[in-house]
Amino acid sequence: MTRLRIGTVAMAVAALVLAATVTAATPRLSVQPTSIARGGTVTVSGRGCLAGDLVYLISPPFVGHAFVAHSVATRARSNGSFSRHVRIRTHIRAGRYLITARCGGGNLGVSARLRVH
Repeated sequence: MTRLRIGTVAMAVAALVLAATVTAATPRLSVQPTSIARGGTVTVSGRGCLAGDLVYLISPPFVGHAFVAHSVATRARSNGSFSRHVRIRTHIRAGRYLITARCGGGNLGVSARLRVH
């Protein structure tokens, strides 16, 4: 009976550790502010990459050409998070734009929305 309890406790602890690991690794992407005038600067941040990964942030309003047109790059920190200030093009049509991210050779799988006015 004691052996069964110890096995059950060990399995419960392993499940909690696994759940915490999965939650910590859940990809996220956000932008602040979510609405900006042309020529302004936003901060794009997120998590879900491996430490040291090159992270590409991609959106039509971005000034840059790091990976493809309108992309900028940054490095993931030791905990997999990243953040970058990004300038918005001055000659971009007002509207809503999607921001995506790539790291480790693939899409991060999440996006953020930005309104340019």
